[in-house]
Amino acid sequence: MRHRLAQRFAVLCASAGVFMGVGLVAGTAAHASASTLTGCGHPYVCVYNARQAKVGNYRDVTRYWQTFSRGDVTYAYNARQDGAAYFLYSSGYTSCVEPGRQAALRIRGYGNVTGIRIDIGPRCYG
Repeated sequence: MRHRLAQRFAVLCASAGVFMGVGLVAGTAAHASASTLTGCGHPYVCVYNARQAKVGNYRDVTRYWQTFSRGDVTYAYNARQDGAAYFLYSSGYTSCVEPGRQAALRIRGYGNVTGIRIDIGPRCYG
């Protein structure tokens, strides 16, 4: 139930963001500066720590969550041309970053980021 509510909330936030010309990121994630998240090229989704140093990269489309071995994942950049990247939090909530977008993943009340799943669809929750 909480997951469904989080998805609906994310769709509302995403719709508002597109209307206002802001990049699509589920939840209330803030955008990271494009010039600071470096070293990530197609077909990867890269994750970064609070100092914006790359701490991992993922490219496999999966139907399951790939867990992080680190607890300091703070930012993400989806350098893929297709495939939305979903992020799982310790609270059970999820957020999403569409291809070509980046986001800050620290969302109040969501907890730590614990996993990633890359989908074949280019749009979040669609």
